Amino acid sequence: MPPRRRRSFKEDLKDIFSVHRGERRGLMILIVLCLLAAGWVTYEQWIRPAKVEDAEDLKLIWSKMQDSIQVKEKEFQREPKQHQVHLFAFDPNELPTEQWVQLGLTERQAGAIHKYEEHGGKFRVKADVAKMRVVDPDLFAQWEPYIQLPDSLSKRTGEDYADRGHPQDSASWKNGGKSFAREDRNALVELNTADSTTLVTVRGIGPSFARAIIRYRDRLGGYVSLDQLNEVYVLRDKPDAVERIRPHLTLDPAMVKMIHLNSCTVEDLGPHPYVGWKVANALVSYRKQHGPFPTVDAITGCILVTDSIRDRLVPYLTLE
Repeated sequence: MPPRRRRSFKEDLKDIFSVHRGERRGLMILIVLCLLAAGWVTYEQWIRPAKVEDAEDLKLIWSKMQDSIQVKEKEFQREPKQHQVHLFAFDPNELPTEQWVQLGLTERQAGAIHKYEEHGGKFRVKADVAKMRVVDPDLFAQWEPYIQLPDSLSKRTGEDYADRGHPQDSASWKNGGKSFAREDRNALVELNTADSTTLVTVRGIGPSFARAIIRYRDRLGGYVSLDQLNEVYVLRDKPDAVERIRPHLTLDPAMVKMIHLNSCTVEDLGPHPYVGWKVANALVSYRKQHGPFPTVDAITGCILVTDSIRDRLVPYLTLE
């Protein structure tokens, strides 16, 4: 049998592309249809002129957009402006919301001032009003001549101070009130009840320190030790500042807000700085599993409660 001749690559290629007449006709029709589709898409997208009604619609849409933009610009220009200010003589302490609104604040801003007063805040001098974050400096400049408070405590006379319901021995107002200022500066301030205005009278405590001390006090429920001042965020790296203010402060343990260990919820425990949500969940789950805690020290039975957490938290816990 003669050996089979090996086919060349050219012959193999011809076999691949060799089609009969029917297949060739079908292939040509498919190519023509593809070209027609591509041409139609190109014409619709890039060549066909816009219809009259389309142009009118575009003009109408554009006109509406312009009107909307102008309206929003006008609203934006009006929004930052304060309410119309009606000035009148006023004492900011316990001032009704309606009168704050007349003075230019919103009801929400007036509510913030009332919350400050509910937490023991009080306005003693005009500058106390300016310290409120909701009060714009320009607005305060308009109010200042109408605020029925003194510029400073040391400038008030004994008669004025008595008229405001703060009777003092007239001897303490000798020499223009300097005696009273000196006694006030030397007086001890109770840390668990003092508001920011009272705290700033302590030498070494400014407005930012006072706000931070009160904010941390609210989270704790009250201070049980003056050493806790070192835990206040703005005082952590200022041990000298803490030592300067400690002699002027005192604590009333009765003012500390206690947590009822056998009835509290996770929401009661979680926000406390010494607990956190993870430990709060663990303590409540432990109580549900093992029953009420017999003593506050028994919280160490919960695996997440370390000795450090126990020592700091126990003064805030009660079984009653």
